[in-house]
Amino acid sequence: MADFLVSDFLDLLYEDLRKDFMSPLQVGKERWESYKAGRLSEIRQLLRIDLLENKYEEALDYTLLESHKEDRITIEKYKVERIKKLSLCVYVLRPDTGNGKALLYLNGHDPRGAKGVFGAEGRVKADGNSEKALSMEMASMGYLVLVPELFGFGEAKRKDAPEGTDACASCSMLAPRLLNSGMNLVGIRVFEAMKTLDFAEKAFAIHSFGAYGISGGGQVCNYAGVLDDRIEAVMIAGYPNLYKYSILAMDHCICNYVPGQLEAGESHEITSLAAPKKLLTINGRKDPIFPLQGSVEAFQLLEGVYEMLGVPERYSHVLFDGGHENSVPDVCGWLRDNY
Repeated sequence: MADFLVSDFLDLLYEDLRKDFMSPLQVGKERWESYKAGRLSEIRQLLRIDLLENKYEEALDYTLLESHKEDRITIEKYKVERIKKLSLCVYVLRPDTGNGKALLYLNGHDPRGAKGVFGAEGRVKADGNSEKALSMEMASMGYLVLVPELFGFGEAKRKDAPEGTDACASCSMLAPRLLNSGMNLVGIRVFEAMKTLDFAEKAFAIHSFGAYGISGGGQVCNYAGVLDDRIEAVMIAGYPNLYKYSILAMDHCICNYVPGQLEAGESHEITSLAAPKKLLTINGRKDPIFPLQGSVEAFQLLEGVYEMLGVPERYSHVLFDGGHENSVPDVCGWLRDNY
C-alpha cells in the first residue's frame, strides 16, 4: 500500500520551488533595494493588497465606543470604517504620560480575541506570581498601543458562528469563502493592520510605528512589517522559523496557508525584507509548533542579511527558556534599547 502514498510528491514540490529561489544572501548590498522592491511587489499580489486597496478601501471614519481606565492607562474601543462592509474594531491603550511613539500589537489565536492582549489577569508565571500582559507593559513604558481585532478573531467572526467558536474553527469557516474569491485570510489581516495605521495617523497624529506580532499575529507582522514603510521597528515572536519545520511539518490552522506563498520565499526570507529596519525575532526554545531548529536557521540567515547590508546592530534575536508564548522582559528590554 505504501506504493500510493503522496508524501514524496509533496516533498518534490517544495524542493522544486526552493532550488531555483535566489537566497537574500546571494543578492549583495548594491542590489538589495531593487531585489527587495521586486519581492515586495510579488507579496502584494500574493496577498491581494492592491485589489483590496483599489476596490474595497473607503474614506476613513471612526467612532469611540467605550473607554475605561486601569491603573494609569486608558483603554479605548473604536469602530473604524476604512474597508467597505467591514468595520474594524481597534482597542487603544493610552498611557497618562506618553513617549510620543506608537506600537501596533497583532495577536494570534487567543480565545478572547483582542481583549486577551490586555486582560487584567496577565500571565501566571511558574513561581505563581502574575505578570502584567505585554501590551499593558508596553503602555506603561509610554507607548500608545493599537490592538486591532483581526479578521476571524474575537468579535470579528461570521454572524452564523456558534457562540464559543474558537479562533481556528473560525478561520476554517472563513477561509473557503475567501479562497473561492481569490483572497486569503492573511491578506485580509495584513490589510486590516495597515488600515489600523491609517486610523492612528488621523486620530493621534502619529506617522511612524513599531509593530509586534505573536504566533498568527507574527505571520501578519511578518508581512505588514515589510510592506508598510510607516513601520520602523519590527518584532516577531512565536513565529520566526521556516515553513519546512513548522506549517509544512505538522498540522496548523488553515490561516497559515496562502496559495503560492512559497513562491515568494521561505518564511525567514520574507522576514529578511524588513532589512535595514530594526528587527527583533524571538522564540521559545520549547515552542512545539515553531521548533528550535527552524528558529536557529532563520536567525542565522537574518543575521547574515543584516551583516551583508552593513547594519548588524539593527538586528537582534532571542531564544528564551519557554514555549509558544510572550517573553515580556525580553521584548520590553529590546524596546527600551531600540525604539
